[in-house]
Amino acid sequence: MKLPFRRRRAVSRGQALVEMAIMLPVLVLLLLLAVDFGRVFFGWVGLNNAVRIAANEAGFNPQAWNDPVWVELQDVYRAQVLQDMQAINCAPPGGGDWEAADVPDPAFVNQTDTPTTDPYEFGDHTRVTMTCHFTFLTPLVGAILGDPMPISAAAEFPVKGGMVNDVPVVPDVSASPAPEEELCEVPELFGVRTNSALPIYQGTFGFSGTVIVSRPPNGNYLILRQNQVAGQEIACTTDITVYGE
Repeated sequence: MKLPFRRRRAVSRGQALVEMAIMLPVLVLLLLLAVDFGRVFFGWVGLNNAVRIAANEAGFNPQAWNDPVWVELQDVYRAQVLQDMQAINCAPPGGGDWEAADVPDPAFVNQTDTPTTDPYEFGDHTRVTMTCHFTFLTPLVGAILGDPMPISAAAEFPVKGGMVNDVPVVPDVSASPAPEEELCEVPELFGVRTNSALPIYQGTFGFSGTVIVSRPPNGNYLILRQNQVAGQEIACTTDITVYGE
C-alpha cells in the first residue's frame, strides 16, 4: 500500500535565531578560553626564558654576589632579565610593571665534587626561581583557576666564571674603560706583603686607584690572590682588592 506523500515542514527563521542565540555565548566562551590559554602558555614560555637568562648570567658572574668589588654586575644581571620580562603578559607578584627590585637574586648551590664548600666556584650551580601573576580575560576561567593565577619557573646552570686556582676570571663587562682613559698594566702581587702592595701598584705601575686589603682586612699578610688579573690593561684609576693570610 502506498502512503500519501508528506512534505517536510520548513524550519522557521525564528527557530534558527533562537538556536544561534543559545550557541553564540558558548562559541564566544570557547574562543575566549582558547585565547586565555594561549596567553598563559606564552607567558609561561617567556618566564622560562627569563629565568634561563638569569641563571646563565649569574653563572658567568658569581663574584657579583660574593665580592663587593663586583656588586655593580648585579645591575647587568637585572637589566637582562627585565628586558625579557617587559615583553610577557604576566605581572610581578606585587603588581604593576616589572622593575629591578622585582628580579630575585640567584641561589648558589655547592656541589660535592668541587674542591671546597665555597658555592661560587667552578662546577657549583646557580639557580633562579621567578613567579609572576597572570590575569585572565574570561571571568569564568578566573573564577575556576583563580585570578590572578601565579605562574612559576626555575632554571639551574653551572657556574662558569669566578676563581680558577685562586685567580679570578674577570668577565668582559668588568669596568671596560672609556677610550679617553689612560690604561695601566695590572701587576702580579701574588707573594707580596700587603704593606708593600700600594707602592708597587701606584708607584711602579702608575695606578692612582687604591689597594684594598680583604680577608683578613688588617695586618701585613702575604697576598694569595687579587681581583684584577695580572697583565691586563685597565683604567689607571681602578682600585684593586687583594686577599692575604
